[in-house]
Order: sequence, then C-alpha cells, then structure tokens
Amino acid sequence: MTPRVVLPASIQAFVEAQPTLPFDNADPASDARPYPYSEYWRRAIAGMLLSGRVKPKIDGAPNMTDVNRIGKEANFNQYLFERTAKFFVAAHIIGVSRGKREYVPGEYAEAYWHRDLKSLQPALRRAFLAFFQQFTGHRPAVAFHSQLDLCATLFAGAFTGLSLPEEQVGPILHAFSQLPENDLEQLAQTLGLTGEPLSAASWHGWLDAKGQDAFVSALAMCDWVYAHEVRDQRWLYFSDQARIMLGLDDPPPLPPLATEFNALPNLCVFAGADLPPETLIPLFRYCKIQRVDRVLEFRLDKKQFTETPSQTPEQHELATALQALKPWPATIESFLNTKPIVSGEIRIRGCSAIVKPENREVLEAIREHRRLKGYLEAGAPDGYLLIKPRSDPYQFVKRCQELGFTVATL
Repeated sequence: MTPRVVLPASIQAFVEAQPTLPFDNADPASDARPYPYSEYWRRAIAGMLLSGRVKPKIDGAPNMTDVNRIGKEANFNQYLFERTAKFFVAAHIIGVSRGKREYVPGEYAEAYWHRDLKSLQPALRRAFLAFFQQFTGHRPAVAFHSQLDLCATLFAGAFTGLSLPEEQVGPILHAFSQLPENDLEQLAQTLGLTGEPLSAASWHGWLDAKGQDAFVSALAMCDWVYAHEVRDQRWLYFSDQARIMLGLDDPPPLPPLATEFNALPNLCVFAGADLPPETLIPLFRYCKIQRVDRVLEFRLDKKQFTETPSQTPEQHELATALQALKPWPATIESFLNTKPIVSGEIRIRGCSAIVKPENREVLEAIREHRRLKGYLEAGAPDGYLLIKPRSDPYQFVKRCQELGFTVATL
C-alpha cells in the first residue's frame, strides 16, 4: 500500500468525517505493481486501430461493425476495445485523419509506444478533461481551463489507501471542492505538487449533480478508479496508475518486455506485444489475429493478405516487418510471393443515369430532340444513352413523359 502522508489538519478532519474503508490495491500474488498503460491488450488495440482495419466515425469513436468483426476474429471483448479506442483518441495517442477517415499516430504516440510516462502525463490529464467535457456537454472547450485534473490529484492524495462508497463519491467530491482554498493549497504543498497557481474557487460550480457524474465517469474512462465490493456495497478507489500519472507516486521498475518473435512453417507468427509498432502494425493489417495475449499469435492468410488496401506493395510492407526472422521457412517465402487477387488500372466515366431506348428510332429521337439532347453525354455504349453526371435524371424523365414517351425502370 502507498504510505499515507500527513495531511493538513483541516483536510484530515474532512477525510475522517467521510465513510471510508482502508484498501490496499496491490496484488498479493505479485511483488511488482503493473506498469501504467503497458498492458498487452491495450497495445494490441492500438495496433489494430493503426492497422486500418477499424475505421473511425466522425466523432473519433470506432465503427462498431469493424470492431465486432475484428473482435470476433481475435476473440476479444468489443466493449473494452471501444472504450480503449475512445481513450486513445481523447489522449491524442491516436488521432483521426479527417480526409481519409482513418486512425493515425497522434501527438503522444511515440511517448506511448516508448512508455515515456513523463511525456504521457499531460496526455492523460487532457483525456480526463476531454471526457469530463464530453459527458457534461460543455462547448466550447472551457473544461480544459478548469484545473479539475488538479482537483482529482488533490482528492486522490487526500484519500490515499481509502475507498469510498460508489454512490457517495460525487457528493463527497463536491464537498471537498468547497474546502477553503488555503487548505487545498496547503494540501498541494504537502503532496509535493508544484506548478501553476491553484484556482479552486470555481470547482464547486463545475461539480453540480451532472458534473459529479461526469467527473467519476471521466475517471473511469481513464482507468483512474476501480471498484471492489464489500457486503453488497460497491466502493471506489484510485488506481495505482492514476496516482502515478497524477504525480502522487513514482512508477515501478519497467518489467521484462515481451519481445518474442518467431514464425513457424504452418504460417503462424508469434510476436511479443512489446515489439515496436513498425513490426506489430503490419501483422495486424495483413494477418488473421489468432490470439491476443502477452505474446500475440497471427496467421498468414492469403485472403486477408491480398485484399487489404495498402499504400505500399503488400509483399514489401509485410516482408519488412518479418525481416528479423530471415531465413524464412519455405512456406512463408512462398506466401510472400503471393500476387494480389486483382491489380491494374480501371477507368470509369460518371453519369447520373443510363437509358435504354426501345429501339434505334426512339434512341435517335431522344438524341436529336432539342429539349432532351442537352441532358446527354457522348460515349454511351451501343444502344444506350448516358445522362450527364450533373444533370437531373428525374427532370429528364419528367420531360420524356411530357413528350409522350413511356418510362420504365431497368
């Protein structure tokens, strides 16, 4: 358990007045605390998003049809995928390319892949504030100037080692935000927090009933609070990674990384979740995902490989990712020489409609009619007429009917 600091007397009195339970969130079966935001499943989701196999919606949330498809393939929880994708976007670890509507590396992508916690701290604070704003519906981005992330830090520091009844967290937080600002400043100094001057006077205004719910929900979306149950009562506590990212605790030593990488003649590829993204992302893009675990399992699949759109030749991109495994088994060497199912250039001419006259006489009559010929485009297949892309086909139909032609749908 993180040792409790000696709180200012007024803060200590406030904490003692609340219903709390002592809680040690350390895993009794392990001597090591988990390293923040380095779980294998989180890195796998980042890889799947950046592979292009899941498209973002206009608000940055993942398209759930894509999520369900890839979740079924990988036997992975679709709802965890959705929530984590929203977290990555809110933290600017993953961005959204508006033009192509695809996920791309965000401002903090490098910090995430390299576990640079110091650089990730502002990203996580931004994600928390982004979720708070989203859940309260505030526009424009005023929540980013609220210092509510600092409020969360002080609240977590005051209740170190303690959990609170889930349904009372909001009201307790609201009461905490109304403590004298001098007392809160003293708490910040006690916790060793330095930086911008404290401006707590407006916090209670943000934390009405809706704001309280939004605050707790934003904490949950960042995995900053977890729950445990005692006698049919749910209690919330701040997670280790919350305390680390909020600057209250030092991070644990980095655990041994999963960097295993090998391929088998049966076209299976095993890749540790801690391999660099330039290795993992092509595997997520071109392979079938067999298992999401600390060591990810992929299978080279001809259909997935040849039908996946890419900006570079598939053979080159996947071969580069597998370069470290050379010499490849003969089966993989043969697989990488697979030609795409379809390739080459196609040409297309747009039109707003295609018309098939009953016979050549009708065709020529329409083509020469002064009220109809302006709708037509040259180059139609023999026996057909093409309506120009910018012409209104319904107006063309209306004029044909006015002139005595019978119109039927092909």
